[in-house]
Amino acid sequence: MANCVREIEGDLFAAPKDHSLAHCVAADLKMGAGIAVRIKQQYGKVEELRAQNVGVGGVAVLADGSQRYIYYLITKKTYNLKPTYDDLTRSLEAMKTHMASNGVGKLAIPRIGCGIDGLEWGKVKEILNKVFGADGSFEIVVYNFVPK
Repeated sequence: MANCVREIEGDLFAAPKDHSLAHCVAADLKMGAGIAVRIKQQYGKVEELRAQNVGVGGVAVLADGSQRYIYYLITKKTYNLKPTYDDLTRSLEAMKTHMASNGVGKLAIPRIGCGIDGLEWGKVKEILNKVFGADGSFEIVVYNFVPK
């Protein structure tokens, strides 16, 4: 299993435009806390996401230009719940399928599922490497935001 996850310090929103973005949200798409707030402000289109009607363990997708996507990993039913590692894994698998069929090889993410959601980064990183590291065609850059 290849290690495809690279961690850097920096702001996710400064990621190069050839990297798609992903973050975790609830199926209710409230996006009222954490990094989701900034993503909602920047990309909006919540109705378009709702219309995709994605359940837990799936992924909702917005296109940002022709080669870049914003992935909304649906990892829990409502904003006040906590995700499980299984649901996160299923969402990541769904995203990988979309990435593979749309030629997306580079992804920028925060420490998904950690922070407010309370998952352990060590385990999440392991899952990311397991899901995306198999064939060496994906590069995942984790932005650790360090406030100045």
